[in-house]
Amino acid sequence: MSSKAIVRCFFRRCKEGELTLIPGEIVTVINQAKDNGWYEGINSNGEHGQFPGKCVELLMDTVSHSEVEEICDIDSNYEELDGVELRSKKSSSYSDTSGTQLFISTVHRAIESNDQDYEIIPEPKDKRDSNEQSPQRANRLYQFIKTEAEPFIAGKTVNTTKKIQLAFYENGASWVYSIVPLECTVTNPQTETKYSGMKKYISYQITPNDTNISVYHRYKHFDWLYGRLSEKFGSAIPIPRLPEKDLPWRFSEDFIQARMRRLQSWINRISRHPVISQSEIFQHFIRKTDEKEWKTGKRIAEKDEAVGGMIFSEIMPSTEFRLLDREEAEKCLTFAKCMGESVQNLITATEEYMVRCTGTLKFEYIKIGRAFSELSASFGKDSMRNALSFVGKTYEDIGNLHFDQPKQDVHSLTEISKEYKGLLNLYPDMIRVLKGALEKAHEYEKLVHANKVTLKEKEVIVCRAGIVSSAIEAEINHFNHELANDYKVTVQHFLYEQVQMYNKITDKLREAYARFEF
Repeated sequence: MSSKAIVRCFFRRCKEGELTLIPGEIVTVINQAKDNGWYEGINSNGEHGQFPGKCVELLMDTVSHSEVEEICDIDSNYEELDGVELRSKKSSSYSDTSGTQLFISTVHRAIESNDQDYEIIPEPKDKRDSNEQSPQRANRLYQFIKTEAEPFIAGKTVNTTKKIQLAFYENGASWVYSIVPLECTVTNPQTETKYSGMKKYISYQITPNDTNISVYHRYKHFDWLYGRLSEKFGSAIPIPRLPEKDLPWRFSEDFIQARMRRLQSWINRISRHPVISQSEIFQHFIRKTDEKEWKTGKRIAEKDEAVGGMIFSEIMPSTEFRLLDREEAEKCLTFAKCMGESVQNLITATEEYMVRCTGTLKFEYIKIGRAFSELSASFGKDSMRNALSFVGKTYEDIGNLHFDQPKQDVHSLTEISKEYKGLLNLYPDMIRVLKGALEKAHEYEKLVHANKVTLKEKEVIVCRAGIVSSAIEAEINHFNHELANDYKVTVQHFLYEQVQMYNKITDKLREAYARFEF
């Protein structure tokens, strides 16, 4: 029977079949080998392997999902190399190559092993006390800047030259899409150094399809981009998460490849968005090859005034802006709730399926196969013995097919579902901004009837509220299009791989059947 466990200390895979563990990660334990202290399980990425049982803490069945998330939040509050100090147990000194000492304070236990090369330096109490009074690090799952549009609706203006165009169709407002979609590839990870080799980092090659001119960025540059996009567009557009910052084994090949795949997935979604992909921030990120120009552009972006609720000031004027009614806003909330529950059910079902394929189902087929193999040994006739032996091998092969299959199909279905689960959780924040605009417009409708404001003042407010309403409607329509298209592609891929697997199983069973034609 499988069970959930939280990772309490770092473990790095040393050979094939082992699983790297990151503190705060939730893993599924499918087999507990009491004799040697090693467990078998699946991590949050769907990877299967063995790991020391002392590295994890089993969670009781009564632990709620929210409690698990709270544990993860506590245990995952780390920063990357720029903010971490590791001191070797073989040396009494330690270096601070960045000039600033930042510490890890949330890892509860470390591996108690004599061959461990490094220990974590806990944060000093005085620094920890001061940090408790500062705002907590933002939840990196999905960032949504909770900024009301009221200052914009009330008439606040900012300096901006960038204009975002909306189109209007039968189904409402829409962003204007490029004729040739932008695509960016993330490839060629390279280990680079600075400070005379004292500090290492990984840079990735980003190549847009329209120029094929590559730029190189490290993770901290992606993180900067994520922060700027969240600040600028967060009131109207949810920004998908980046892969989490991880400390240990950052330079292992498995980790580098896994992070590159996740960065590719992240930049794919950003590139497909018609507004974000054409923004000066993103264009600066994928175009600037000169370091001086890169730094200058960063400073300009950080001084941008059209951020938060003022992003609506960049919408181009139109006579077709319209206010959604409250009933439509409530329908959006109902949709998000129902879809969120459905997506969560799919996540649960696919995770259970992965556990079964990599655990009990494989061993059930192997058990049947071994039974046939043992039966074959009892027959003296060569033809019967060989046929039964082949049946045994066939069922063992079927078990191995089921074991390997989740990596081909179910994993991608689970990942896209988790991504949309996070996005759907942001719907209430988006609709809250929409409702605020609608309420402001209705408020001025009442004030004009009470002769407290002029008709012209009311029209200005209603027009600006219509801009907010139309922009959010465009984002909702974009989200619905992405949702349908992503699930269409992912489910098609899932079914195709399922067909391929069952065709292989059918072929193997037909071949086994033919062995008895003697």
